[in-house]
Amino acid sequence: MWRKALTLRLLALAILWSVIVLVIAGLALTAAYRETAENEFAKRLESSLLNLVAATNFNSDASLVSEPELADPQFRAALSGWYWQIEHTATGRIIARSQSLAGETLVMPDTYHVPLDSNFRRRAIIDAPRGEHVSALEQRIVAGQQETDITLILTGSRADLEAGIDAFRQQIIFYLSLFGFGLIAITMALAAFAMRPLRRIRVALQDVVSGDVNQLEGDFPTEITPLVTEINTLIAANRRTVERARTHAGNLAHALKTPLSVLRNEARGKSSALANQVREQTETMERQVAYHLDRARMAANSRVIGVATPVRPALDSFSRAMERIHAGKGIAFKIKCPNNIRFRGEKQDLDEMLGNLIDNAHKWAKKRVNAKVTAEPGASHFILAIDDDGPGIPAAERENVFQRGNRLDEATPGSGLGLAIVDELVTLYGGNLVLLDSPLGGLRVRLRLPRAGN
Repeated sequence: MWRKALTLRLLALAILWSVIVLVIAGLALTAAYRETAENEFAKRLESSLLNLVAATNFNSDASLVSEPELADPQFRAALSGWYWQIEHTATGRIIARSQSLAGETLVMPDTYHVPLDSNFRRRAIIDAPRGEHVSALEQRIVAGQQETDITLILTGSRADLEAGIDAFRQQIIFYLSLFGFGLIAITMALAAFAMRPLRRIRVALQDVVSGDVNQLEGDFPTEITPLVTEINTLIAANRRTVERARTHAGNLAHALKTPLSVLRNEARGKSSALANQVREQTETMERQVAYHLDRARMAANSRVIGVATPVRPALDSFSRAMERIHAGKGIAFKIKCPNNIRFRGEKQDLDEMLGNLIDNAHKWAKKRVNAKVTAEPGASHFILAIDDDGPGIPAAERENVFQRGNRLDEATPGSGLGLAIVDELVTLYGGNLVLLDSPLGGLRVRLRLPRAGN
């Protein structure tokens, strides 16, 4: 589904790209912060070591004048991770240690693994008395008249460093997530804004299909204008095709009508076998011509775009016509139809269907004919029911009346084509026609036809 929805595709790509960019940005910022924090931590260790060196005074025999004191209180808090230690390099004998060591000893890795630099220093990460990792900085100096080698070791807790980095990482995740959600929201808004012209085209097409307008109208973006132009061209071409089909059907009817009339007139009044054969065949030819011309016209009309016909005026027109045609029968024709119901199709086709059905109902009715149109709100089809109080049609014989030329009562005037034509028209428009028992006691003809928009 999402592959077919352009908005969802844009949104999915935007989310994917945003996640990738934000993850990379988060990793890069965290790495940069770690590097900065490590450098600051190293500078703090180095500064503390220099303070330790400056605060340490030796006698001539390389013994301490007094135990050094550093201002940082963490060197006095027991097992804080911030320690210092002074020892003889050769023997490893401890000369002094910070209060925070609580009597424990710091052990640096041997020089082979971590060599001294040019300033007689080396750095390492070692295990502290509590088992945690600490960063250690070692300094070699000489003291006393014998120039005894002295080693000073100062450590700092990496827990503080990692805690700071973790706090920064959490902040980065929070702010980048917030930024990401904002970016996605903006992308959704932009996608919705960008798709507005396409939604306008969809609405305009619905207006064309419903018959409210003849073509797409409106001010569209430059990128969409060629599409609108092509659609309008297609709509115009569809109408021209329908008109040509209708014209050709009419021309063919006129071209065949005269020769058939001549043949029928020549055979009229003659009783020979040839005359009877001519009359029979000309009638068959006229029915076949009418049948195929109706099929061609209906097929063309059912495909026209943007045509809508009000139903109520058509019913009222046939009501007036039936009063004149069946004046002697005194039939009460009752119509119930909302004014806003419109048939999505040609007026000629609606008149063809209504004319056949209403005329048939009046032919068979005794005193009453009802026509009722209903439609659910927002439905794409409407229901037309025509009832009469005539004799009706037995259920077993209802299918036969849809066959062309088939008449259940030869005494009643007609060609037997009416219901067949209506059924084909309804089918071409995507509807259906059903014969039922009428509440009036006769026949109910129920049509389901496409409805044009309100």
